[in-house]
Amino acid sequence: MKRSWWKVTLALLSILILLIGMSLLWSTRNIRNQVRQTVEQTNAHALKLWAGNVQNRLDALYEHLYDLLVSLYNSTELRTGTPIMDVSTKQKIIEMMNDKLMISTDADAFFVLDTENDFYLFSASSTLSNQDIFHLKTHCWTAALDAPLSLREQSWKVLEVGDISYFYKNIQLGKYIAGVACRLSRFSPEKTVAILGQDPTFFLALPDQNFTWLGEPDWTGNPGRCTVRQRIYNLDGEIVLSAVPALAEQSIAQPVLLFLITALCLALVVLLLLLLRRLVAAPTRTLIEANEMLAAGNIRYRLDKDKARSKEFDALFDSFNNMARQIGNLKIEAYDLRLREQSNRLTMLRAQIRPHSFLNAVTTISNMTYTCRPEEIRAYIQVFAKYIRYMLNVSDPWITVEAEVGHIRNYLKMQDARFPRAIRFTAEYNAAAGECKIPFLLLYTLVENSIKHAMSLYETLDITVRCVREDRDDFHGFCLTEEDSGQGFPEDVAEKLRSGDEPFVKEHLGLSNVRYTLNLTYHRDDLLRLSNRPQGGARVELWIPDKEDNHETSDL
Repeated sequence: MKRSWWKVTLALLSILILLIGMSLLWSTRNIRNQVRQTVEQTNAHALKLWAGNVQNRLDALYEHLYDLLVSLYNSTELRTGTPIMDVSTKQKIIEMMNDKLMISTDADAFFVLDTENDFYLFSASSTLSNQDIFHLKTHCWTAALDAPLSLREQSWKVLEVGDISYFYKNIQLGKYIAGVACRLSRFSPEKTVAILGQDPTFFLALPDQNFTWLGEPDWTGNPGRCTVRQRIYNLDGEIVLSAVPALAEQSIAQPVLLFLITALCLALVVLLLLLLRRLVAAPTRTLIEANEMLAAGNIRYRLDKDKARSKEFDALFDSFNNMARQIGNLKIEAYDLRLREQSNRLTMLRAQIRPHSFLNAVTTISNMTYTCRPEEIRAYIQVFAKYIRYMLNVSDPWITVEAEVGHIRNYLKMQDARFPRAIRFTAEYNAAAGECKIPFLLLYTLVENSIKHAMSLYETLDITVRCVREDRDDFHGFCLTEEDSGQGFPEDVAEKLRSGDEPFVKEHLGLSNVRYTLNLTYHRDDLLRLSNRPQGGARVELWIPDKEDNHETSDL
């Protein structure tokens, strides 16, 4: 099978790119000058509008500063040698500066400086950081003393403070100098005017300073860029705008050649789409349908390689057929594995009826025959038979708490025949807790463990089983508690069981099996909790989560 489709596609794309490139070159040559002129005229008009906006905003700041000077004139003495400003006047001036910072969207700081007494009032915008405020305060002080301006001078300066540039203005009235500062970034032309071209750059050219950037400082002086300039009357400098002309729009009519080239490109695109539909879309649709059939359970479905149309799809079809065969094999293996697990489970459960259980039962029955107690023997045999039937019941790996407690009571009847009145058993749970499903023989193992380690022939052993509902932020389910009145867990054994470092603790193999069962069933290692009761005896808690809260619960 030849790889013809991608060769055709590559050839068509090459022709298409070549024709488009030729048309763009031809068009660009004819409209470059016109676009450049349009960009310069439009940008010059936009820059003029922006310069007027800057002038108006600086005039508004000047009016705020003038208002501050009028208030200063009306509130205190301005002549040299007059007393220093009193506290109430200071507070009034500070409040006035703060109010103007709130009113004006451009001002960043106002200040009043007493040149005779080194008295300095400064108020800055909350948008500045503490460090920026500190540096601006220092620079305003120095600039005001170095070059104070009279009331008639309305020109503005640019003050460089670290990485931030400010429009700066001060006016001296008597012994006081009042001033205002605002960041140049507030006047960015990009936020107020529409600029034609790519990568526009703005900067302020001053006669006695280096360029102060208003936009991104990436202008390299490329002669291909369009550059326009605009003076601002209250600034001793001019604004410069530089941009690369964009050829995105063409204002001249398309020539006949461009029309023919466009028509040819469209024809090639249609041909390419037809080829893609035949060579790609159709095999892809066949592959999707095959996946849907496989997902529906038809593992015998196979793809016809004659529909591949190319080597790439031929490889994909082969891969799908191999995957379908592997899925079928895995399904058969999983079924066999489940059968083996069921067989192993039955073997394991049967092994739990250890030989000494039969020997103990036979010994108990034999002892009863010496005392001629046929009724008790029959009752014991019935209890033992019920015990055996329960232990061999593997039809369901889950059992209710009520059924498990019933089995425990039956088991204790057998123990009572051997050790009369040696064990006192109590079960406490409501109807809902009794229907809680737990792994088979889990609760029985706890009771058997207590009898093995805590029962004494001299005192009655109390065993209590409780099951209550628990709903917490991190747990929803039932808590099963088994307590006995024995000596409790030795500290070293309890520590081994709590830590889980040893999978199986020899002294309490039953509890180790319970922990292992819980881990396999619920995929959690915090569901078995051990402790000793303050009044003596052991306490074991089993936390059984709800099935909807434990989606990974596996079959035993």
